[in-house]
Amino acid sequence: MPRYLEGKVVVVIGSGSEAHRGVALALAEAGAKIAVAGSPDDLAAEAALHSIANEVWALGDRSMVITLKAGDTASFAEALRRVQEELGAADLIVRCDPILNA
Repeated sequence: MPRYLEGKVVVVIGSGSEAHRGVALALAEAGAKIAVAGSPDDLAAEAALHSIANEVWALGDRSMVITLKAGDTASFAEALRRVQEELGAADLIVRCDPILNA
């Protein structure tokens, strides 16, 4: 797969779902460094975020997990500051929201 996003930093926000995982992995395969972000409600949800980041890391790309407080802009600003310190300035933010609960 061509690495069109080589050197880019992408924040992928979601719930740790399979769609969130798929988007993060596809962007990583395209060369991006990934910050996996979410607002976990419990330990299982937080573990899902870390699982996605570990899969990205296994592809050879840098990754990190950031947790957000839903609706808290200060939390989001702090998260972006942490991403910039660790991976570089975010080039793209992708939000993965489910539209159906199946």
